Amino acid sequence: MSFSEPFDIPLNAGGAALAGQAGAARASAALTEPRVVTTGRKNITHVPHCVGSDADTGEPMEFFATSRGFAVTRHLVPIEPVRNGVALVDALSFSIVPPDEKSYDWVLREMAQFLDISALQHRKGLFGFKFSARFGDGAGVVAWGGESQRGRVYFSLMGKGCSMITRWAELASWLEQHRATIKRADLAYDDFTGRLVSIAWAIQQYQGGGFNAGGRKPIHTCYGDWLEGEASTKGRTLGIGNRASGKYARIYEKGKQLGDPANPWTRIEVEWRAEDRFIPFDILTRPSHYLAGAYPCLAFLSEEQSIVKTVTKAAQIAFDAAVENAKQHCGKLVNLMMQVMQGDYSAVVEKLLRPGIPARIDPFSYHVKRDPAMLDWELRGGAA
Repeated sequence: MSFSEPFDIPLNAGGAALAGQAGAARASAALTEPRVVTTGRKNITHVPHCVGSDADTGEPMEFFATSRGFAVTRHLVPIEPVRNGVALVDALSFSIVPPDEKSYDWVLREMAQFLDISALQHRKGLFGFKFSARFGDGAGVVAWGGESQRGRVYFSLMGKGCSMITRWAELASWLEQHRATIKRADLAYDDFTGRLVSIAWAIQQYQGGGFNAGGRKPIHTCYGDWLEGEASTKGRTLGIGNRASGKYARIYEKGKQLGDPANPWTRIEVEWRAEDRFIPFDILTRPSHYLAGAYPCLAFLSEEQSIVKTVTKAAQIAFDAAVENAKQHCGKLVNLMMQVMQGDYSAVVEKLLRPGIPARIDPFSYHVKRDPAMLDWELRGGAA
């Protein structure tokens, strides 16, 4: 762990010292002294031993004296964005201790007021919990049980589950009321045209220090079809930072990932995990502020985001790719079947029809089932 710009206060008895005043004001502004920390069913008031900032992530840090040495808590820093509405919540995980010794079924019933929870599929243990279950056809997972968990329940939503939620402020209030702990939160920004955000932009920003949230340039990792450069048809991903630090950014060509080799849609996601980090509840109600504060190069983003537009666009690309894939693999067979069945379309369809939704469209199935017309070629002004 590294740190920079803290108060000039001794870090430990071994003689290590923290020096510098510039970052102290920034760090202090993001913190409240003393702060009440919820651990299980107990409230413990901690007074920081000292305040600094993490040189790797740029986040304010609190150092607490404990019976075993020092504990560290990092904090997210929101700033005023160019405009509100430029970020979407794309993943959320939290842990909670249900009241009166209740368990996961209470959490599911409570969360059902915010999203569709159905089709519970019980599975093996997860993340140290004895039991787990998927729900909502892959919208999320709940985990519980195990003596070491002391009654805690873990609840996680990825993109599909987050796209179902419309009352984020009420959910944030519910989490705070029941003293939940946010374990992970992802925020996303979509540029459908690649005008503001692209892989080329991300490379330029990285090389120019746009992702230097702390005192040094973060590490980077490249995934995907990089050898083809701008001619890539399968898509590229640039990872910024180290996931072990609990703060990580991904910039990737989402349109190509969904199956359209020429689509310019680029997405940037910032992921925070709660390892030695406090993730506030208002990240759910002010995502634009936290995305803007994540890295210097994100403060300028201005395109207003809409979950409906994002889901619709993604579902259409995936649907078109699935249709083209089916044409390549089954087109000749359908042609032959039409001849065998003397042009009887209904007979051919009846022979080929299977229940369910293709895997590549399943992440958007909640919305597609409610509005299949979003995939209609004529309604979107195109042709198959």
